[in-house]
Amino acid sequence: MNLIKNGCIFLLLIGLSGLVSAQKKAEKDIWSGTYMVNEKNNDGGLTTTDTLVIARIQDADVKEVADKEKSDLVRWSMTSKRDGGKDKITVKRFLFDLANDEDAYKEFGLTDMHKEGKINCIDGGHFFICQTPPDTTVAFGKEETYFTKTGFFGIWLHYGVVELQKK
Repeated sequence: MNLIKNGCIFLLLIGLSGLVSAQKKAEKDIWSGTYMVNEKNNDGGLTTTDTLVIARIQDADVKEVADKEKSDLVRWSMTSKRDGGKDKITVKRFLFDLANDEDAYKEFGLTDMHKEGKINCIDGGHFFICQTPPDTTVAFGKEETYFTKTGFFGIWLHYGVVELQKK
């Protein structure tokens, strides 16, 4: 009987240690990598105009960010090969913290897609980049759509939409 009791305690401890280690596992980094920036031509083709490199960096310091950003401190750096990697920009995920009424997807009509796990976006201030399944039409509100062949696209303020291809 003691052997069974000790065996159950041993199995319970193994299960608990597995649970604790699972909670400590870092989430998958879906953003780091190299991306070709492809602009659509008038004939429907694509021209590569730049290459972006996105890399995970240290989390933002909770003491140095606005209160609304404290729910997500994960950060990445992004450099452009076109400018020789001189300018490094820090990017962060779109804020999505409904408990604190933060939904950056709402402005673009993408909240439902995000809730369904069909789109994730990062914000670089004057641009944002999104990931969705390949061959997806993304609706921005009710009037504007964009078809992404690769599942990666970016929108730059005063510039427009580009198709990205992750290498």
